[in-house]
Amino acid sequence: MTGAGPARPFRIWTDDPILRKYPFCNTFRVLDKTSQFLVREVIEKGSQDPQELVFRVILFNTFTRIDTWKLLERKLGPLTWATYSREKYKNVLHRAKSRGVILYTGSFIKPAPSFSYADNYMNHLCLLEVFMENQITARLMNAEYLADIFDFLASFPSMGDFTTYQLILNLSYTNILNFHPNDFVVPGPGASSGLGKMFGRKVKSAGRGFEIDIIRWLVKTQTQHFKRLGLEFSGLGPDELPMDVADVEHMLCEVDKYSRMAHPQYKGKRTEMRRVFEPSPAHYPAKPCLPKAWSHPDRQIPRIKPGGVPIVQKRYTINRIAARREGEHGPEYLVYWFGYPDSDATWEPETLLMDDAPAAVNEYLAQHGRS
Repeated sequence: MTGAGPARPFRIWTDDPILRKYPFCNTFRVLDKTSQFLVREVIEKGSQDPQELVFRVILFNTFTRIDTWKLLERKLGPLTWATYSREKYKNVLHRAKSRGVILYTGSFIKPAPSFSYADNYMNHLCLLEVFMENQITARLMNAEYLADIFDFLASFPSMGDFTTYQLILNLSYTNILNFHPNDFVVPGPGASSGLGKMFGRKVKSAGRGFEIDIIRWLVKTQTQHFKRLGLEFSGLGPDELPMDVADVEHMLCEVDKYSRMAHPQYKGKRTEMRRVFEPSPAHYPAKPCLPKAWSHPDRQIPRIKPGGVPIVQKRYTINRIAARREGEHGPEYLVYWFGYPDSDATWEPETLLMDDAPAAVNEYLAQHGRS
């Protein structure tokens, strides 16, 4: 693929029939079309106030679809937290959805929290508000480790490991997160499958920590492998930067995709490619835009949090108390939680709730004539 560019028709970039037929992502995540739009149009245009910058990135990340960002911007003007209105955003998104407009990326599933709305986009807007109202900007700017940011973001409803990591990567293109590019990585489902196809299925059973170790090893030894395989690898940008852990994680997903066609005997959860590659009619700049924030000196200092893979404690806020019963060790209450479906309601002991949320208990008791 070396030397490919806008002046060269995509059909002559490679003789590989699989690469010609199916869509694959760039080796470097930041060079993907969506990431380039995020850097150029979302991050580096508009207010550089930290609060506004974080809002724009989270909003874009919510849908991860260029057309949705353009739609909101066209209908609502500059997208800012200072002028944010859930009702106005709802009206734009509702009209678009009713016309059959696709709002979300097709690259991966965007799970939505449960805030009592039927439409995912409304629940996602509520989650965005919860992020902003929980001092997310200060938490990001004051974090000692990227792993701490992962713990914080993943504690919110619907924020799984993969979606949390993708948000962190998008935020890393701003000057809000100035960490070394190899500080932190979370292998997603595609990367885990790719590792299994490269090194055998036992990799998965060895745990995420082992998968992370392999990714770090691939980063450290990449030059040796290019030389061993006779591959010319030009690197990223004028400094010819090597792949970092996010790029290798990204690349492993493409290994998994390619292997489905090239080596079908190695089975994964997905066994086929659902789309055929079609070149975009839009013109994209030949010269990539690398984030200005990458020049920050703090990004040269590795800060890997000791202690292994983070253990996330989910964040729960009481939505309502629906019932009371006598448990084995005293009264218990049926609690419904903000951002979680009704099926996740739990019976909680009164002693615990009176410590953490006495107002909710007292409100329930008052409504039901108890004291």
